[in-house]
Amino acid sequence: MKTIRIIYRLTYLLTTNFAFSLIGFTLNLFFSKDTKKRQRYIAEYAQKWARCVCASLNIEITVQGETPKFDNALIVANHVGSPDIFVLGSCFQVVFVSKEEVRDWPLIGFLADLGHTIFVNRTKKQQVRETIISIKDRLNSGFSVLLFPEARVTDGNDVYPFKSAHFEAAILSGKPVLPVMVHYENSENPKIAQWGNQTFIFHIIALLKNPKLKATVTIFPLIPSSSDRKDLSIKSHELIQKSYNEIVNKNAKN
Repeated sequence: MKTIRIIYRLTYLLTTNFAFSLIGFTLNLFFSKDTKKRQRYIAEYAQKWARCVCASLNIEITVQGETPKFDNALIVANHVGSPDIFVLGSCFQVVFVSKEEVRDWPLIGFLADLGHTIFVNRTKKQQVRETIISIKDRLNSGFSVLLFPEARVTDGNDVYPFKSAHFEAAILSGKPVLPVMVHYENSENPKIAQWGNQTFIFHIIALLKNPKLKATVTIFPLIPSSSDRKDLSIKSHELIQKSYNEIVNKNAKN
């Protein structure tokens, strides 16, 4: 029964990725001269894709907090593992900022390219300014951008300090920052969402084997743009870390 479930999920996952690869390729082809319309359609279908991936992995999402009214914003979140991309992508229509290595992920990397993901090579510090400008341009074009300012995945027990550099894009564009927290709960394997030292393939296989993964997305109030990127990063981090630690401590007592 377990094997049948894994095969079914894997087939659904591969079919979903293949279908949206065709959609992404077609949108890029048809709207090659209309950048804004192309990005708008891609963001819309990327959200649908993320929801399909969550369905294939049986990820159950609960959203807490009221979504504030905003046209677009720099969305920042803590980073636990690869499911973050699918979970948050299903909640928001965004352009992702991602590490360069994602390009090498089977199918996902191709889709990320089609979705005009902003890739960051963390070994090249001179690229930071280019990334900030890319984020600012997307924000100014009316699109929300989502990044993980911890700049790495965590062990799931805490929220690491946020790197402040990319918050500069919110200042340059005058757009607000929207802090978002993602937390996972699973009675059989609480650590399943965490990346650890696994390769992407083994991480996905572990998720396919897992019966269900519960994810909670907490949306905090908007933080207006300011002139201090460190202030923006600290305020965002404090909101997320406080709430995350409350959950971790509560679970530890239980």
